[in-house]
This record gives sequence, C-alpha cells and structure tokens, in this order.
Amino acid sequence: MLYLLVIVARILPLILYLKRLLKYLVVIVVITSSFGFVQTFDTNAKIKAVFLYNFTRYFEWPSAKKTGNFIIHVVGKNEALMKELTKMAESKTVGNQKMEVVNTPAFDPKAKPHMLFLLPDVSKSLADATSKLKGKGALIIAENAGAAKGGAAINFVVIENKQKFEYSKNSAVKAGLKTSEDFKALAIAID
Repeated sequence: MLYLLVIVARILPLILYLKRLLKYLVVIVVITSSFGFVQTFDTNAKIKAVFLYNFTRYFEWPSAKKTGNFIIHVVGKNEALMKELTKMAESKTVGNQKMEVVNTPAFDPKAKPHMLFLLPDVSKSLADATSKLKGKGALIIAENAGAAKGGAAINFVVIENKQKFEYSKNSAVKAGLKTSEDFKALAIAID
C-alpha cells in the first residue's frame, strides 16, 4: 500500500504538468489560427477549376466562337474558385485562344461567354440563362439539384463524397455545341 502511495505521489505532478501544457497548446493553436497562420485551401475549388478546364476538351464551339479570348463566366460568389481559375488562365489556353475568367454577382444577358458557370447562390438564373444563350455556343454549367434537367448541359453533384457531374447532351446541342461521345462515358447521363 505504501508503495502505491509513493507511485501516485511521483506521477501526480507529471499529470498536472501535462494537463497545464495541453491548455497552453490549445491557447497557442487558437491564437495562431485567428492570425491566419493556418493555411486555408479549398480542395473543391481546385477540383472544379480542373473540371471546367477539362470540359473544353470534349466540346466543339461554333466557328464564330473560335476567335478572341475563351471566356469562362462565373456567376455568383466563390473567391477560392476564382483564384484557381485566374491562376489557370495565366498559363492555359483552349486551342489557340487565351483563357479569360469573368466573375459577376448576377447573370448578365448581354454576356457572350464560351462557358457560363452558375454557382448555387444564383441558381435561380438558370432558366433566364438558358433562354438567352440558346444556340449561341455557351456551355451552361450549374451546381444545383435538377439543373441538368432544367437546361444546364453540365451539373456538378457530390455522390459518396466524390465530385461528379451530370450531363445533358440535349442541352448542349440546344446551346449550339458539338460534343464528343467519350464525354458521356465520364458523366452521369441525364438524357
């Protein structure tokens, strides 16, 4: 019994020390994270930017859209995605066209993009965008339940924690685009 008391007497200060050390570590982590020392990286933004760029390989735009810059118009707010697309536009081209990334808070019916990506916060603009851009060679991409059935050619979805996309060939054709048959194999086909 005396032996047990001696062991407890020696271990107790160590336990108290570790408890105090843990408190200090928690405080340090909280303070450094509030000053921005913790790196923030949006994996989904990087994935979506790569998807958007890779989509260009599977579609053929009308000849009138093969001059000037290749315009990717993002409607809505997603700073991480815009950062990734802007970085990509500095070094990538679509065919011989330089990429240009445009971001607006609302759909502009006067815009003439090659790709129009409607973020979830502006998904109500889908019907307006599909009617205004019908036959004008704009690939409409959305990220909202039912968007591929509602006029978007491509709709981002997450299935089993993996980024995937739905594809409506009918919507792409109505937009005036030709598509590779290989593309349908990569997507969740809607029609």
